Amino acid sequence: MDSGVLVTTERRFSKLYEVDMFYKTYTPPEYDNEITLSEICERYRNFACSRMHLFYDIKTVRLFLAGMASTKLIILQGISGTGKTSLPYSFGKFLGVDTTMASVQPSWRDRTELFGYFNEFTKNFNETEVLKRIYSAMYNDDVNLILLDEMNIARIEYYFAEMLSILEMPNADEWELDLVPSVWSTDPEKLDHGRLKISQNIWYIGTANNDDSTYAISDKVYDRAQPINLDAKGVAFNAPDTEPLNLSYDHLNTLFAEAFEKYPISQENMKKIQQLDLWVIEKLRVAFGNRIIKQMGLFVPVYVACGGDELDGIDYVLATKIFRKFESLNLAMLRDELKELVNYINKSFGRNKMNESVAYLERLQKLF
Repeated sequence: MDSGVLVTTERRFSKLYEVDMFYKTYTPPEYDNEITLSEICERYRNFACSRMHLFYDIKTVRLFLAGMASTKLIILQGISGTGKTSLPYSFGKFLGVDTTMASVQPSWRDRTELFGYFNEFTKNFNETEVLKRIYSAMYNDDVNLILLDEMNIARIEYYFAEMLSILEMPNADEWELDLVPSVWSTDPEKLDHGRLKISQNIWYIGTANNDDSTYAISDKVYDRAQPINLDAKGVAFNAPDTEPLNLSYDHLNTLFAEAFEKYPISQENMKKIQQLDLWVIEKLRVAFGNRIIKQMGLFVPVYVACGGDELDGIDYVLATKIFRKFESLNLAMLRDELKELVNYINKSFGRNKMNESVAYLERLQKLF
């Protein structure tokens, strides 16, 4: 036994101990390792329709999977009733691995709301379902989803700050949470000196409403996330009865890697993006930043592999990650520049090609 280990018969992590026990006799499912990204999109859309009476546009599903390829944090935003919560919930059902739901409360101030805390009085760790899911993900090869419902009803930078920092680390081996400073002999098997490793097979999906009861989401959060706008209710359609899918994280990750290699952004479009960046820096003093360019390089190839169009993917990232930053500028003074930017985009990429970006910029012009 290591020195500094408290030898005891008491357990302070009861939920994590349950996970240890469960995986002692666990048999992984037969994963479907033949399915393609475009087939996943079609099958999920048909599953959501036939089994759950939820109707998603195929583009929304493609954006969701492309978002998963580019970041571990996705923000579903838009008006109420468009299926923001239902999307990650039903996607978990589709994968046969329920999404862990965490309803964010206005009172959330720090990480203990999300991960729990050690109670010095009872000598127990108050574990949350989120902590349990993060721990169990180390044991399996599933695609694990954690839903932060109404994530901006409290300040995200308060309760999610540590996770934002962890997700930023380039070396995934350093993705760890310090849970407790001491070591007990009865601690969970995969807890390493009080530290919990964050596996790569977990995604955090936040839903966000923009109204008087919520906080504005900061640039720090948006830069690390992929926002997906759900602005309209799904249109009903008919779909064949579709079964859930056993999808392994390993296979999904392989599909992402294949897409990066097979569908990189074309040299022609990369040049246009770089020229657009220079134009925006000169006229509006806003830079794209390396992180966003890197995310675009991951997002767009997977969007294409899912059945989407390259320019549509580029357009979506520009609208949701770059041009969104313009809201913090003095737009009343920049109306002419915004009009000029729309003309520049149409001239560079072609008319009716960058519809998301153009629509967004025209909406900004009308605000002032």
